[in-house]
Amino acid sequence: MKKFLLLVFLTYANFSFAQSLPIFLDGRTNDWNEPVPTYIDNAGDGNQFDFRYFSVTNDELFLFIRLNLTPEMKLLENNQLTLYIDGDNNSETGVLINGIGAELEWNFGDRNGTFYKNGNFNITHPDILYRSLPTVTDTTYEIAIGRVVLPNGIDSLFTSSTIKIFFEDKASNGDWMPNSGEVFEYTFDNTPTPPLVPIDINRYDTTLLRVMDYNVLQDGLLDPNREEYFARILQAIQPDIICFNEFFGSSAAQVKNKINQILPLPNGASWNAVKLDQGNVTVSRYPFIQSWEVYPGHRITASLVDLPSYYNSDIMVINSHYKCCGGTTNDEKRQKEADATIAFILDAKTPGGAIDLPENTPFVILGDLNLVRNRQQQTTLITGEIINTQLFGNGAPPDWDDTDLQDLLASQTDRRTAYTWRDDGSSFPPGRLDYQICSNSVMSVEKAFLIQTEVMSPDRLAEYGFQQNDTKNASDHFPNVTDYSFSVTSVTEGNNQPEGFKLEQNYPNPFNPSTKIKFSIPESPLSGGDGRGGLQLIKLVVYDLLGNEVATLVNKELPAGNYEIEFNASNLPSGVYFYQLTAGSFIQTKKMILIR
Repeated sequence: MKKFLLLVFLTYANFSFAQSLPIFLDGRTNDWNEPVPTYIDNAGDGNQFDFRYFSVTNDELFLFIRLNLTPEMKLLENNQLTLYIDGDNNSETGVLINGIGAELEWNFGDRNGTFYKNGNFNITHPDILYRSLPTVTDTTYEIAIGRVVLPNGIDSLFTSSTIKIFFEDKASNGDWMPNSGEVFEYTFDNTPTPPLVPIDINRYDTTLLRVMDYNVLQDGLLDPNREEYFARILQAIQPDIICFNEFFGSSAAQVKNKINQILPLPNGASWNAVKLDQGNVTVSRYPFIQSWEVYPGHRITASLVDLPSYYNSDIMVINSHYKCCGGTTNDEKRQKEADATIAFILDAKTPGGAIDLPENTPFVILGDLNLVRNRQQQTTLITGEIINTQLFGNGAPPDWDDTDLQDLLASQTDRRTAYTWRDDGSSFPPGRLDYQICSNSVMSVEKAFLIQTEVMSPDRLAEYGFQQNDTKNASDHFPNVTDYSFSVTSVTEGNNQPEGFKLEQNYPNPFNPSTKIKFSIPESPLSGGDGRGGLQLIKLVVYDLLGNEVATLVNKELPAGNYEIEFNASNLPSGVYFYQLTAGSFIQTKKMILIR
């Protein structure tokens, strides 16, 4: 006997029953953290696929469904799974199925459906604002369907506050959920969800390294008809390093010249660019030390970037555009590309071989990875598990501390979602194809975001100089941006521990564009006088004349010692600035002058 559970939870803020949730559509489902209406199916009553449960909630814009089934599968291909929704709560209208009259029939594996209202209308994902994540195989999927949609261009899908939902596997002896004769009802909850706080695109901390990846769709940056869209996007983002994909017919010199036009550097300096494979171009404000083809014949190029001394490290970016699209053959090619990437990193960590990377050099795997089927490719890139060991050797944890890498699942700035690609003319709904995966043992993510201008408000568009359809007109992929921080830049060693906190005057002062700041931390009273100087939380922050924070140079626990930090103000205007050292109750502030 199947169980039907209708669960509600108590909202402590107003002591009223509610079931709306601010779902972040990312495929991880960790924000389904409150009891919501859920149907639990019996295990083992399916054939190829066995439904386990589904849960339902909503916000102001979308109906959300969390679907769980076994075994791991690809929701958007090679199945006959079907969703039915009775949007008017009337069994006499729509198509009759398991006691409900469904206005919507949606076929997941075929990526299309039928709308039964005033006729029968074939529909695709834009007609109902269908979204689902993850894009790789899984047992649990998040599904979103727009609440205010007109699938046939005239009639609303949802005309009742109470709806009915039914899942069917149309394959032979396929599973049903709910079971025959049972009905699942859901009533929309219009309790407002917490408003989304948009992500600020501006980089207010100039000491962070901004790294961006962007698939420009068939050399789009050099297309005169699309250049203006890319220009507004790049000028708003102001990246330091860009990993471009799909420059199939363009040279590194052409891309560099265009970036010099769009993002001119101070004092007539030029951007740097490299292209070793069939389509990736990496550009950087800073010089390249060396570049490598990671897997010859494939679109993977690694570049070691010579960062300024105030970062205390260089960085390796692995610009990647894996084999596109579905099919077993392409899936196998992507797995080899993921294996090759990990083999390259493991070689870089180990003395000898093709590359010897200085220990603890930060690195990032980024670009359009096209992870659209088997999750193993994503698992390989995070954990270092190599599948084709005869070709690429044994795998191992890839980070410097022999742990997993960090998959930066960025959110769009103005929507609670993580999809990076959208093409309403494709049969495939929006998906997550673009990634940044970093060595988080030696670098930290301070901010990560995706930009889709179509969903931004007029005020937000004006704030950054965008036009509504800039990202749509530029490419079918969205810019993927991350701000990284590094460890404290240098420590002056000495036998004598400082006797007290001290913040010294920066040198040189005035300066242009960089200056050095020294400070001292005495031994913590909690260290017990053992000479190890227990850790203390230290903050060193730069402010402008109005008191706005423009850079955080240090914000971490440090042991006793004498420290020196280089502050680069190349992105700041001339003027007077203040830098402040804070440690517990100790606060000291000094003035410095930037002259251009």
